[in-house]
Amino acid sequence: MKIIATGIHKKFRQEWVFKALNYTFESGKSYAIVGQNGAGKSTLLKTLAQYSLPNKGTVEFEGVSENVNKQISFAAPYSELIEEFTLPELLSFLIEIDFLDARWDFNAFTSFINLRPSETKYIKNFSSGMRQKVKLGVALAADRPILCLDEPTSNLDEAAKNWFYKALESQRHKLILIASNEKAEIDLCTDSLAIADYKV
Repeated sequence: MKIIATGIHKKFRQEWVFKALNYTFESGKSYAIVGQNGAGKSTLLKTLAQYSLPNKGTVEFEGVSENVNKQISFAAPYSELIEEFTLPELLSFLIEIDFLDARWDFNAFTSFINLRPSETKYIKNFSSGMRQKVKLGVALAADRPILCLDEPTSNLDEAAKNWFYKALESQRHKLILIASNEKAEIDLCTDSLAIADYKV
């Protein structure tokens, strides 16, 4: 599977976030999208995931025979969980809509993420670190060939970061995109794309 970006431009209000970006991303590789805070890393990641459309150019998915959205799992500190759910309710919902396989019940999922909150605790009462770990766990557990992560270890303590680093190793067959300016996250990737190279 490949994501092929051809001449993509993205504008936010009157400012070009990036221009004339040509790049091919392939399964089995991991790509760090790097740059300073506010440089446009998240915008590029969302554009490649088709959560946002480019102003110019095209993003094509080679080797995809069905709905592109069903090929992508995405996690970011700003992405939302359904806060009125408990974790068992969230997992049941994600299984019902075919985002997760039925094997990811509460016991299996909490064992996977090495975190076991109360089954009756609402997600709105989780700490920021717990929420981020759940988001990452859902993205990693989804049987989808494209994994998009924006600042994945944001809000995580050292133990949770180490869990993530280890869990990511089992995903190496996928096409992985990580937007980050953290050295430890960038070092997880086989390739790097600097957003500053596409500013002019």
